[in-house]
Amino acid sequence: MEESRIYAVVAGTIQVPVNPGSHRPPLRTVIQPAGRQIAQACHVVSKLRWQMLELNKDLSKIPTRELISIGYSLTEFIPLTTIILQARDSAETAHVYTLLDRKKLKPVIFSDNNPEYGPGDWPTAVAVFATPKQVKYILNYLPLWGSK
Repeated sequence: MEESRIYAVVAGTIQVPVNPGSHRPPLRTVIQPAGRQIAQACHVVSKLRWQMLELNKDLSKIPTRELISIGYSLTEFIPLTTIILQARDSAETAHVYTLLDRKKLKPVIFSDNNPEYGPGDWPTAVAVFATPKQVKYILNYLPLWGSK
């Protein structure tokens, strides 16, 4: 049986409106420094693990073997294989999220606020807990983060 893992997809750039008040504002590109991308990956993975726990709120009814398979134990932290992938920009990140959601894989998206983006929260990263087979035609073309 293929092992599930966490896949995180981080946007290299974020597209934000130049003038948020206009009808169809032109977009400007904000380059995400490496440290910020790492932080976004940490945030989205934390959010995914929290969601996984929320979906299984009553842990006492779940067999220990099953809990360990989703990375939880009642007595210890269970590390999960985590793959960090690089998306070119926030549009590609949103596209990946949509495809994962259509397959009902329950992806999560993390949105950040930063003065550099302007007002509001902007999507910066996506994560999903899935097998390689489940994400084969969605994520397999994205490079590993830092490999470019």
